[in-house]
Amino acid sequence: MPFISEAASAIKSRFGFGFQDHSSSESMLPVRSTPDVAVKSSSRDSGHSFRAMSAVRSIGDWNDDATSATAPAPPLSQSFELQEDPAFWKGHNVQVIIRVRPLNSSEISLQGYNKCNVSKENLFKVAGVPMVENCLGGYNSCMFAYGQTGSGKTHTMLGDIEGGTRRHSVNCGMTPRVFEYLFSRIQKEKETRKDEKLRFTCKCSFLEIYNEQILDLLDPSSNNLQIREDNKKGIYVENLKEIEVTSARDVIQQLIQGAANRKVAATKMNRASSRSHSVFTCAIESKWESQGVTHHCFARLNLVDLAGPERQKSSGAEGERLKEATNINKSLSTLGLVIMNLVSISNGKSLHVPYRDSKLTFLLQDSLGGNSKTIIIANISPPSCCSLETLSTLKFAQRAKFIKNNAVVNEDASGDVIAMRVQIQQLKREVSCLRGLINGGGEVLDNDTLSFPGSPGSIKWERLQGSFSPLMSDKKMSQAWTILAQGSIW
Repeated sequence: MPFISEAASAIKSRFGFGFQDHSSSESMLPVRSTPDVAVKSSSRDSGHSFRAMSAVRSIGDWNDDATSATAPAPPLSQSFELQEDPAFWKGHNVQVIIRVRPLNSSEISLQGYNKCNVSKENLFKVAGVPMVENCLGGYNSCMFAYGQTGSGKTHTMLGDIEGGTRRHSVNCGMTPRVFEYLFSRIQKEKETRKDEKLRFTCKCSFLEIYNEQILDLLDPSSNNLQIREDNKKGIYVENLKEIEVTSARDVIQQLIQGAANRKVAATKMNRASSRSHSVFTCAIESKWESQGVTHHCFARLNLVDLAGPERQKSSGAEGERLKEATNINKSLSTLGLVIMNLVSISNGKSLHVPYRDSKLTFLLQDSLGGNSKTIIIANISPPSCCSLETLSTLKFAQRAKFIKNNAVVNEDASGDVIAMRVQIQQLKREVSCLRGLINGGGEVLDNDTLSFPGSPGSIKWERLQGSFSPLMSDKKMSQAWTILAQGSIW
């Protein structure tokens, strides 16, 4: 198995992974039909050098007890041992994950091993849970799977969709798990914040990009939809059907309906090859009231399953399949160029980013270099015949981890004009008061009164009285913070 050894050495040298000898350690129990996972996230230090990635997870051993009887394989002495970093998103708005699919029966007969240690549940805990928390906090988020055709992208993102109705289904993909957790978190937030009258609204849409045309998977009669850009809405698809959902079961019904309408065909490399890119979007809005002010928070969640690049010689594509492959490769080439230019921009160069050269990159503009926290799952195939595609995917992942997104909280507030004026004036006076105390400034008057033109009354304002000197700094500061705690100033 020279390819596995060479790939391990290449990954170690490129990404700074360490290897340990586990030949004598106890083997983990395999989880069947679930791909291995190697998660990575990297950053550059001030000297622009590579270092070990800050949010990396574990990958299992390669041998499999289930296949040793028919195709015995010598145990490998090297395996990844990567520890989970709880601060997954700290300092990184783009995270990259490497996922290795298991070998199929024909590949096992040639290479003689198969091991699947890391379940989708573990992958979800690593990447899905923090992504949901980001959405509830008001951050736009995106997760998309990239990789060679047949490398397990759809299995990773969707998996057994109907299994999402069964809470502990091991083959359930990331998308059903994300929404199951999302609605459980929404329910908990409503219970803990009853006094704020917290309300949530979730609207979902499901589309595919097939031969550079946008089709609505929830409304097959809608063809060739157009992407629009608006100052308020941002980038959106015109006339795309949106459905309000209130539970994970509602989402799963939309996923099942959309997946049934998606373009799928057989090739030599994959008997159920996705012939289009799919994008499942959920717009999450929350509103709550606090001190007479209504707060509004918004987040957009994109879950993208990309079609895989393929070589005509390997896939045997002809006719319509060849046309599909040409458009898939073209859009993915644009995606690679966009990422390459974004990395160059992060290095200080001034380049044009060709978002509009492809419907895919135009639609994901915010997720790539914009206002979003993005997770890229790079799926690879372990057999040696896929070594060139595996290396290409790893290079893509290596470049993508250096994209710099500017993720911000999408929150706004509105309320009674007079109440907001009062609050602003109170904040200004608080700042002025504390500056006077800290800088040894002048007098602070008592029983100050606020009034506004056209307001029905006036508001009494109590503040500290006396002067400040450095000798009394501790006492005065203590007095100031005591009054703040009592609510006289805030």
